[in-house]
Amino acid sequence: MTHSLHRTGSKESLKGDLVFLSQPAMGINSDGAAEKFRQITDILFQVGPGNIGSYEAGNVFTGITAEDIKKRCKDNSRIRCSFDHREKLIEVLRIIKEEDLGICITLSGLIDEIREIAREVGLEPHSINLSCGVHGHTERLPEPEIMEITTMCGHAMIGASMVRKMILDVKQGRRTLDDAVAELAQPCVCGIFNPLRARRLLQKLIKLWTIDGE
Repeated sequence: MTHSLHRTGSKESLKGDLVFLSQPAMGINSDGAAEKFRQITDILFQVGPGNIGSYEAGNVFTGITAEDIKKRCKDNSRIRCSFDHREKLIEVLRIIKEEDLGICITLSGLIDEIREIAREVGLEPHSINLSCGVHGHTERLPEPEIMEITTMCGHAMIGASMVRKMILDVKQGRRTLDDAVAELAQPCVCGIFNPLRARRLLQKLIKLWTIDGE
């Protein structure tokens, strides 16, 4: 799940920004995995992540339900979600561990926080991927504060211009802050875009940014 590794921001901003992915190892534990994904979907919706999605169905901000995801579950499906509260992620992991579903789980976040969560649940990471940063013509990248929001969609479905438009729309009264967050969340069909963190970041930018005439 390397597309979740490049979220940017301060350590304080990234703390508690947690991503969960469940998927099978094809040819190893994929036979019959669809029913296990349905169970995992029920667990996730029961606990309540900030966002949840799948390639087959979209995410909750496009209007999907648990039943929509479950109907589309296949043996090669992947289910992703984002959490803003570590306690909720810990609860999900404990339930899945107790159910012993035999499906691979990948977590993404600050490495120290992920290690701590794994220890609390009694799990040992199988392997670890780390981001080595962004290299090349970095001067062509958007403003760092905009990238804190855009990089929450690892497939770059949320553009910098879209974030700027949401900021201006809220400042000029064309939409509410919650409407802006929902609009930004929709293109990230994976469901790893964290709406609660996005709300905090947008709120900060709305206060800081000025527009012509102010």
